[in-house]
Amino acid sequence: MSDAVPDVARAEIVGAVRRALAKHGYARLTTKKVAAESEKSEAFFFYHYDTKDDLVVAFLDWATERSAERLAAIDSDDPVTRLFVACDVLVGDYEDEDDRGINVAMMELLSHAPHDEAFHDRLSAYKRSVIDELAAIVSLGIESGAFRDVDPEATAAYLLMTADGTTGAVMALGMTDVGEKVRERLFDYLTSTVLADGVSPPAAFA
Repeated sequence: MSDAVPDVARAEIVGAVRRALAKHGYARLTTKKVAAESEKSEAFFFYHYDTKDDLVVAFLDWATERSAERLAAIDSDDPVTRLFVACDVLVGDYEDEDDRGINVAMMELLSHAPHDEAFHDRLSAYKRSVIDELAAIVSLGIESGAFRDVDPEATAAYLLMTADGTTGAVMALGMTDVGEKVRERLFDYLTSTVLADGVSPPAAFA
């Protein structure tokens, strides 16, 4: 994403790309379809970006930044609270239109990542950053005695993959009943396998 693009224009652009990707998919995406999801003309999008892929990369940069910022903004120094809330954030909220649209669009781009270096590099860097963030929380919990002596990175990878699989079923397929069951099992896993004996989950997740 170019720093030269004003914040207001960037918000308009990435919102339109998100809606167009979720509606049409990447293969059928055109700048005309992106513009149709906005009150701006197609010329507005070409003024800021040269190609469809430039628009998609701008969306991808914004979406990964948003997710990383939401994890970083968890307002607690307690590793127990941080881990439970982080998992809740990663599983996502089906009722939130932005959350649902972003997740569907990101899954669409994942399928193209093996053949597109820009998509691959950004998505793999994002996944690695989430694993690193979760592993850091787990390490803090182990040091404080709140968590068992689990492998931080393996635990973090498992949590992310569980959340990713859940968002696929819930956001793309509308399987909200499955999502609720997985969310419940995920928090049970944290309580029974990660939390140390005598440590309780946050009240909101008990």
